[in-house]
Amino acid sequence: MGNALIPVTVVFAILRSGGSAMDVGTVLTCHAVGQVVMLPVGGVWADRLSRKLVLMASDAIQAVCYGLLAVMIFLDRAAVWQFAVTYTIAGMAMAFFTPASRAVLPELVGAEHLQPANALLGLTDSTTKVLGPALAALLLAISSPGTAILVNAISFLLSFALISRMHLHRQAQRSEKQHFFADLRDGWMAVAQRRWYLANLLCWGVWNFAIAFFFVLGPVVMQNGHGGATSWSVIMITGSVGSIVGGLAALHYRPRRPLVTANAAAVIGIAPLALLAPPAPLFVIALGVAVAFTMTSLVGEILATTQQQIFPEEIQARVSSLDWMISLIAMPAGYAAAAPVAEFLGMRTTLLAAAALIGTPCLLLNLLPGVRSVQRLPDGTIAVVGERDTAAPLPEAASVPSLKVSTETPGSPGR
Repeated sequence: MGNALIPVTVVFAILRSGGSAMDVGTVLTCHAVGQVVMLPVGGVWADRLSRKLVLMASDAIQAVCYGLLAVMIFLDRAAVWQFAVTYTIAGMAMAFFTPASRAVLPELVGAEHLQPANALLGLTDSTTKVLGPALAALLLAISSPGTAILVNAISFLLSFALISRMHLHRQAQRSEKQHFFADLRDGWMAVAQRRWYLANLLCWGVWNFAIAFFFVLGPVVMQNGHGGATSWSVIMITGSVGSIVGGLAALHYRPRRPLVTANAAAVIGIAPLALLAPPAPLFVIALGVAVAFTMTSLVGEILATTQQQIFPEEIQARVSSLDWMISLIAMPAGYAAAAPVAEFLGMRTTLLAAAALIGTPCLLLNLLPGVRSVQRLPDGTIAVVGERDTAAPLPEAASVPSLKVSTETPGSPGR
């Protein structure tokens, strides 16, 4: 909830401090770049150290960053460069938290409970994204942006306290650690050697790139005689509701072929873009967005659970960091490309091309034998069965003794 306050609050804090739209863009870019650059590093250290320690350190750093920023705003001494520095450092700290938090989940629950656990985490994310901006608007109306930013700093202290109470069995990965770059290479090779899984990650990168066109061009379509900001708000609200519904569905729905199901469901992502192209009536667009976001939320939890169970525990954070890095690079690239492409090709052609870019790779992925070989076993765990992976063996530090997940030990492989 604390983090959900920030996207709205930081923008208005910069503007109220005398910054321009270009300053806002610079600060947000610095934050995103800081995350992308540090994600591989965060993944390696979350695998090398106690993940509990990594989570706590990340929380502490972010609490300090946002606390300092709040104080500077209260003292009316916040300059744009200070926003950029503190927000970038906070983004870098989040790059350690993100892969560690995904990798730590199998230490907290058994393999049979991973998907419901992922769904609960997804529900908290979706719910706070709905409530956070509303709370931010309230705090901005009755107080300064510093208040909301201070609330976020306090939220990290609360998170620090809660994480400190977690009991995890895993400590540092090995007494004789190899070189940092060797660990980084092992994480990359674990994914690259399963070429079908790497193709799946890249496909979702393309998906994120294409869906960014919806968020950039959608408001433009609405502004051109289709209800403006009010209509766009309705569309966004229905999308958020859809995300919550998808999270609830993920609590119970466990497909037999997770990747095949996820890629087929992802095709529904064409609906928001395709419906904007004519454009369709508002209620039709809103319904299409709700269904698409429901599927996206459901698919996200299925993919996370699959990743947790087909890769060994000792490289979980590195695999997760690669996943997040591809997503974080692809979506900003889509944001940047949407307007120029629409100007060159026209709005309708661009939206339909983006829809095709979402649907086609997802359908083609299901032709890969490796994707089809990922199945849910009778005991509820997920494994690669049938055809053997044709990739070379994994490095010794990242070898997989068995692709089937054991549920007998708290530290068994997971997300």
